[in-house]
Amino acid sequence: MRLKCHRCHYPLKTCICKHVTPVFNRTRVIVLQHPAETKHAKNTVRLLQLALQNVDCYTGKTAEDFAPLAKQLTTDSATTVVLYPVQEAIELTSAHYLQNPLKIDTLIIIDGSWKQAYGIYKRNPWLNQFMFCCLPDDIEGQYDIRKTSVSNGLSSLEAVALGLQSLEGADTLPLYRLFDAFKQQWSLHTEG
Repeated sequence: MRLKCHRCHYPLKTCICKHVTPVFNRTRVIVLQHPAETKHAKNTVRLLQLALQNVDCYTGKTAEDFAPLAKQLTTDSATTVVLYPVQEAIELTSAHYLQNPLKIDTLIIIDGSWKQAYGIYKRNPWLNQFMFCCLPDDIEGQYDIRKTSVSNGLSSLEAVALGLQSLEGADTLPLYRLFDAFKQQWSLHTEG
């Protein structure tokens, strides 16, 4: 059994803790994570949990899995958005918060493959009480160590970073640096 870092939970030889710089985000980030993603070595939610100061992750698939969270968020429906590309979603841009200051204090994302994320979306109709937002179609993901069938698919870290930039103008450069270090560590580890 390989020894793991007690903080980042990666094997000691691929520990990324030295690359973590805290990001102070006002907006609470809530991740609805598919159970299969918790075991995926290339999952970027772990990176978000290391760097973001205001992030919570809930694992499940169905409305029953997320029932306590749904009940808690019912009182905050006017200040919560779901970052998921449904047809009626409002597009966010990096200057969105300056032009249209939304009073958003909670950002929900769904973490999983596209098929898994769609399944979570369909099984959780309670999400429909919130406004949906999406990112521009022309953004290209930089997650080249993990395959996706979607041409403009982003990692959860990239989606959250862009969402926080759009909603509050957060400085998310530390997230991108951590992401780059993670990809580099992964590439070195798999090549060596």
